[in-house]
Amino acid sequence: MPSQSHMTFNANKTDILILWQIQRDISGPGHPRRHRVDILNRATIIFVSACWESYIEDVAAEAFDFLLANAATCDAIPTKIRTLASRELREAKDERRVWELAGNGWQKVLQDHRDLTKSKWLKDFNTPKSSQVRDLFLGLLDIDITSLWHWESMSTDQACTELDEYMTIRGNIAHRTRHHATVPKLQGKKFLLHIGQLVDRTDNAITNHLNSLTGKLPWQIKNIS
Repeated sequence: MPSQSHMTFNANKTDILILWQIQRDISGPGHPRRHRVDILNRATIIFVSACWESYIEDVAAEAFDFLLANAATCDAIPTKIRTLASRELREAKDERRVWELAGNGWQKVLQDHRDLTKSKWLKDFNTPKSSQVRDLFLGLLDIDITSLWHWESMSTDQACTELDEYMTIRGNIAHRTRHHATVPKLQGKKFLLHIGQLVDRTDNAITNHLNSLTGKLPWQIKNIS
């Protein structure tokens, strides 16, 4: 099975399907109905964005916790992550804090690093564009997750650009700035499809990365084209 975060993402998508069912129920000729449908289409963009945001937050924590739980020694942790995690101790005025690394203390130091990184990157994570996602996973797992977002007819740059454009639309809608163009239902469907592709590839990339570090699979690889 995929990650728990992926399964939660799939469960959250049911709200979007409900929105589309409501749209089918009320759609029809006449300006008032078209206006109500446009509102639902805007809501779809918000819902898809929320599903994406929740997935990224969840899978980042799920992956880091797996790494920490399955690292036999601190050597299994990427050097960059150990360096970042120990920086606070090196810069502490109280020199006695270095003893926090004694024994299995490195695990607590890494847990603190996880919490600090999540706090830093997730506090303003209501518009998780490609650069924010990249920085989050570089800081927690030392992997550029966005470099693995590509598939047939979709390059990495295109995948990132398309995500960022959708998130800009989401920001305009959510912050009560009137999005100039009408949001068609097809746009919401394309957005959900794009996010689904990103979720699948993020899940697989993290699986391979964690397996290379720990020798264990956190969840199954999904067959994707």
